[in-house]
Amino acid sequence: MTNEWQQTLLGEADLVKRAAATVPGMLAHPAITLDQVSRLRGHVHDCIVRLRNLLADMKLVEVDQVWIEAAQTIQYAWESLARDAAERQQSFETAILDVRHAHTDSPGGHL
Repeated sequence: MTNEWQQTLLGEADLVKRAAATVPGMLAHPAITLDQVSRLRGHVHDCIVRLRNLLADMKLVEVDQVWIEAAQTIQYAWESLARDAAERQQSFETAILDVRHAHTDSPGGHL
């Protein structure tokens, strides 16, 4: 069982490293859509949940603190990516509200 969670943790570490290298560029891409950002947020959330479950299991079996800290570091990296994606989604939503507001403020404008 110990080897299983260690392999899982190593896989998660690799995955978050790759995500950290690609997600910021995706979020900054001018052609990204709100739907794509929403789906990305969902995938990142799934990774956070997976890490939380792994951490809980590791704590139950009282693994060495070094491994717990490694898992927490991975979790923090996912949470950082989640914040970045949430900020990008918020920028979309703000832009939509700004467009609606500008349209309703114009003479004869209505939605």
